[in-house]
Amino acid sequence: MVEEELKKGNQFEGKEEYIKDVFTEIAEYYDEMNEIMSMGMVQGWHKFMMKKAGDIHGKRCLDVGTGTGEIAFHVARTAGAGSEVIGVDITPRMLELAAIKEAELDLPVKIDWRVGDALALDIEDNSVNLVTSGYMLRNVTDILQAVSEMHRVLAPGGKVIVAELSKPKNPIVRFGYNIYMKRVKRMGRKYDKGKSIDGRQSAYEWLTTSIEGFPYGEDMVKVFRKAGFDDARFYVKSFGAVNIYVGTK
Repeated sequence: MVEEELKKGNQFEGKEEYIKDVFTEIAEYYDEMNEIMSMGMVQGWHKFMMKKAGDIHGKRCLDVGTGTGEIAFHVARTAGAGSEVIGVDITPRMLELAAIKEAELDLPVKIDWRVGDALALDIEDNSVNLVTSGYMLRNVTDILQAVSEMHRVLAPGGKVIVAELSKPKNPIVRFGYNIYMKRVKRMGRKYDKGKSIDGRQSAYEWLTTSIEGFPYGEDMVKVFRKAGFDDARFYVKSFGAVNIYVGTK
C-alpha cells in the first residue's frame, strides 16, 4: 500500500451521516450481532486489550467510538476507583444504551458518556493516560486523523490500544473466514431486513464489507507510526480475524 493511500480506507461522499444512520439503526441489537460476528470471542479480545494497558489504576482513560460501552466497562473495572473514564461516540442512541447498561453494572467509577467526533476530540492535549477504541477506524472518513487525535490527547508515556477487523493471511483460514462472513450477512438480514440506508448498503452489508480497502496489519502500523506512535505494533487474534494495535506516546 503506497504512502498516500494509508489514511483512506473505504471512503465515499456522505460517509459520516451514513455511519451515524447505520449505528442508530442497529443500536438495539448491536451487542447481539457483535457476539455472532466474533463467534463469541469479542470479550476475550477486550480482556487482552486490558492486559496490554498495564497499570492504569486511578488514571484518566478515553474510549473512542465507544458504542454501547463494552470496552469502556472493561477500562472502568481495570482503572478502578479514583480513575476517570470517558466514552465518546458520534451516535447518541449508542450512548443512551451504554448508560442504560452501565446502570445495571457494579462499576467502581461512573463513566462520562459524551457525543463527539473521533476526528476532532473535545479533549485537552496531553491529558489522557490510556486511549482505547474498538472496530471504529473502518467507519471514519480519515483514519490517520483519527489516530493522530488519539496521539494528541495522550500524555507522554500514555498508551493507545485499538482493536480492528483484519483478514486472515493463511489461505485455508481465509477461505473459512469468507464463508463465515457471508453467513453473518445472512444472519444480519434478520435484524436490518436488508433495508438500504441513505440509498446505500444495509447495515450489516456495510459492516461485513467495510474491511475491503481497509489497511490492517503492517499497513495499519504505518498509520500509527505516522501519527507519532514510533513503537506501534500489532497482535494477531482469532487466526487473523482481528488485530490489536498498541503504541506509546
